[in-house]
Order: sequence, then structure tokens, then C-alpha cells
Amino acid sequence: MKKFIALSSILSSALLASNVMAADLNEIYRLSLSNDAELAAAKAKRDAGNYQVGLARAALLPQVTIGASQVSTETKTDTTSTDTDTFSYNATISQTLFNLNSWYTYQAASSGGDASDLEYALSEQQLILRSAEAYFNVLRAKENLDTAQAEEKAVKRQLEQTQQRFEVGLIAITEVHEAEATYDLSYANLIGQEAALDISYEALEQITGQRFEDLAHLKADVEFSAPEKVVSEWVEAGLNKYAGIQLAQEGVNAAEYTRKAGWTNYAPQINAQLSYNDGEQVFQGTVIDSTSTTLALSATIPLFAGGSNYAKAKQAAAESTQASANLDLQQRTVKNNIRSLYRKVQTDVLTVKARKRATVSSQSALEATETGYQVGTRNIVEVLNAQRNLFGAQRDYANARYDYIIDLLNLKFFAGSLSEADIQALNVWLK
Repeated sequence: MKKFIALSSILSSALLASNVMAADLNEIYRLSLSNDAELAAAKAKRDAGNYQVGLARAALLPQVTIGASQVSTETKTDTTSTDTDTFSYNATISQTLFNLNSWYTYQAASSGGDASDLEYALSEQQLILRSAEAYFNVLRAKENLDTAQAEEKAVKRQLEQTQQRFEVGLIAITEVHEAEATYDLSYANLIGQEAALDISYEALEQITGQRFEDLAHLKADVEFSAPEKVVSEWVEAGLNKYAGIQLAQEGVNAAEYTRKAGWTNYAPQINAQLSYNDGEQVFQGTVIDSTSTTLALSATIPLFAGGSNYAKAKQAAAESTQASANLDLQQRTVKNNIRSLYRKVQTDVLTVKARKRATVSSQSALEATETGYQVGTRNIVEVLNAQRNLFGAQRDYANARYDYIIDLLNLKFFAGSLSEADIQALNVWLK
């Protein structure tokens, strides 16, 4: 029994260890593919859009119906009473021969189906971006929390030393008050960073559907580099490949077909119909069989429908103008975003290097200030300011690194080149 308990304990420990292993970005993305509600909704919308194409196509294809009927009639007069039973079976095939409205409606639905596919592709790229942002936001919050904890600990230790120096009469009470005020601020910042980390974990859980306690961290020796291509090449790629622009273009195509369909409400419509009827009538014991085959061609020209056809045509024309304006807006937005992000990524590379140097110089400045404080040439305010500068530099350095990653991913997103390969590349930077 003791061996069984010991074995159970070992297995439980092993399972617990496997559950708390740090997840990496690749794992987070895989879970997002399976559990993200936005992607699931986009997939369902794509499927619905594809069915809409079939519905529009149906108006151009043959329509077949079959039917059967039985009628019993009893006729009474003053002197006689007769019963008549009629049985009939019929089949009808109808085919549209000429209907411009149905044709353009089908073309508009086809463009809408292509738009649904593009919208789903855009959602897939957005999921890559959202997964990475949620992941690195957790790492950012974790590093900021670590810095806040170190700052709170250092300031608390400085406060205790200041109180001790005041008790033996080496400093004035004002320095104690300065240390207390700084500690209160650092503690308040610590509380805020703890909340920020919890919130970032909640955002990650919303995408993956699972709760994580630990993630693989960003390596300290990662080298960040500026984009290789010039900005004009990024802009050209975005205008040609970004799914949002392609989606807007399909919107223009669909709106143009809908506009044409609106005006073709005035066009003639020609339909053909072939009917076959097989009937049997029983009258006073006599059975009469009859069959008939009918081929009909019909042509109709709508003349007036209370103004609805004119209103539909004008509405479709306005929607076509709106779609063209949306396409223009998308193109301008993509240009602006790519140029801005390109510049930000370039700046991020320089900022990371500068922030790293700032942490080294801030550390040296703090050490010098603390030495001066020990020998009496510096006061507590200068020490606390030096500490604040160091922890601020560390926090800024961590944020600069994550800013670079997020900005680079957004640049690739608007350039239409963001893919799962970027997840794999970023995963190499983790440990």
C-alpha cells in the first residue's frame, strides 16, 4: 500500500510538472487555431457565403416539379345523382432562356463568395497577429512586473536603511519622508503591474481557451534588424497582397454587378416550360384516359412596379459608389500604415540599442550615487532618483524589444506577407 501511494505521488508530481511547463508561441498559436471564436465565426461566414452563390445560380438552372392530384365530384339534380373521380399526374420543367437580372445577380453572388474566402484568409492572418500580440503582451507584463518587484524591494531596503540612519541621528527626518514617498509610489506601481499581468493572461485565455501560468521567455541575446526592403517595396506588396484591399476590390466587383442587375429589371425576360400530364377520369363506370404535353414560351417586359425598380437601381448605384470609396480608403490606409510601421521598426532597432546602453549607464550612475551617499557627498533623494532611473531604463528596454516585435508583425500583416512561418521564426527567439 505504501508503494502504491508513493507511486501515485510520483505520477501526480510528473503530471503537475507537465502541466506547468512553459508554453511557447507555437503551442499558443496551435491552440488558437482550434479554439479562437473569431476564426470559427469567420469560417462559418465563409461557408454561408459560398452557399449564397449556389442560391443565385439556381435562378439560371432548370426547375423541375412533379405532382399528383385526385378529385372526387358528386353532382345531384332533382332526378339524378352522378359521381366523377379524376386522377392526374404531372411533371413540369421550366428553364430561363434570357434574364439579365438573374445573370448579374449570380455574378454579384460569385464576387461575394470570393469575398468570403478573402475575409476568412484575412481572419487567419489576424489570428497570427492576435496570438503573437497576446503572447508577447504577457511577456511584457511579466518583465514589467519583475522590474516593479525589484524596484519595490530595493526602495524598501533603502527606506529601512534611511530609518536606521535617522534613529542614530545621522540624517534629518525629511530624508525618511522622501524614502517613504518613493516606496509608496513603487508599491502602487507594483500593484498595477500585477493587475496588468493578470489581464494579459486573460486575453491569452480568450484566444486559446486555456489558462497558462508560465510562458517561454524572450532570449536576452536576440539581434533586432531593420527591414531589408525599401519602404516603396513594402507599400507595393501591401497594395497587391493585403487581403483587406483584395476584399474591398471584390466588394467593388459585387456592387458593380448589383448595379447592373438593378437596371436590368427593365429588360425583357424569356422563359420556356415543358409540361406533361397523365390523367384518368371515371364517370358513371366509364374510364377515360388522357395525356397531354405542353411546350410554352413566354416573354415579359416589366413596365411599371410602383417605382420599386427605379429605386433599386439608384440604390445599387449608390452602393457601387460607396464600395469604390471604401476601396480607395483601404488603399490609403494601407499606404499610411506601412509607411508609419516601417519607420517605427527602423526607430525600434535604434531604440533597443539606446535603451540597452541606458541600463548600463544607469547602473553605473546608481553605484556611484550609493557610494557617495555612504561617504556623505550625496543625499537620499539623489539615491532614490538614481534607483528610479535604473528601473525605468530596464522597463523601457524591455518594452522597446516587444515594441519591435509587434511593429514588425503589423508591418508584415499590412504588407500581406504575415504567415505561420513568422510564428516559427519568432519561436526560435524564445527559451
